[in-house]
Amino acid sequence: MTLFTTASKLDWSGWIRGCVGALISGGASSISAGFGAQILDKGHDLNILHLMGITFVISGVVSLAKYLQITPVPQEESTK
Repeated sequence: MTLFTTASKLDWSGWIRGCVGALISGGASSISAGFGAQILDKGHDLNILHLMGITFVISGVVSLAKYLQITPVPQEESTK
């Protein structure tokens, strides 16, 4: 019962928002990667959306891992 009591006092919504924000901000680099590849490789038929999707996932996961390294569990909610 102590585990559930402790878990209910943690700021889960803030932690989840942080995880989603880290994933999105890391994935935002896919825009620059996609357009950069398009500019450099004009001669080939490059599927820019596939490249951007793959880059979004990889960069997003790396950014999420960095966030989880700093904040592996939610902080305790502050009582205001």
